[in-house]
Amino acid sequence: MADSKTTPPAPAQSTEPSIQVVAQYMKDFSFENPHAPESLVSGWPAPETNVQISLAQHPLKDNAYEASLNFRIEAKNKKDNKMAFIIDLHYGAMVVLHNIPKENVQPVLMVEVPKLLFPFVREIVANMTSQGGYPPLYLTPISFEAIYVSEMKRLQSEKAKQSGTA
Repeated sequence: MADSKTTPPAPAQSTEPSIQVVAQYMKDFSFENPHAPESLVSGWPAPETNVQISLAQHPLKDNAYEASLNFRIEAKNKKDNKMAFIIDLHYGAMVVLHNIPKENVQPVLMVEVPKLLFPFVREIVANMTSQGGYPPLYLTPISFEAIYVSEMKRLQSEKAKQSGTA
């Protein structure tokens, strides 16, 4: 008689590159609404928004890394330049990279992982602006590739300047 509790054979280890998101979390978050309720009852037009983005990553152990998206969003009234709201959000993830060549780890952490996290950040920002009394602010899609390329060019330029003065 066969045992119905036998364990199936373990699947073969995949050699395909992959990103495993182990955890996602808010590291820091604040929403400031400095001119409420005046800003809400005065019928402000859609505010002018300034979105600043920075990316961070660092190794944890073995193939585990932390990657984070850091947003600072300032919205001002176009008429009188008064601040409508300020959002500071640092959203992170612990990821494990499988079968990623060493030379591709940084691009994966700075491009692919932020692409995975961005929809969650977008939802948090939309919900918070709505809860703050404003129409939801839906962040437009972001080219993390362009941010990465720009950062690499900036670092190369800095390195060239340093080696030219040495």
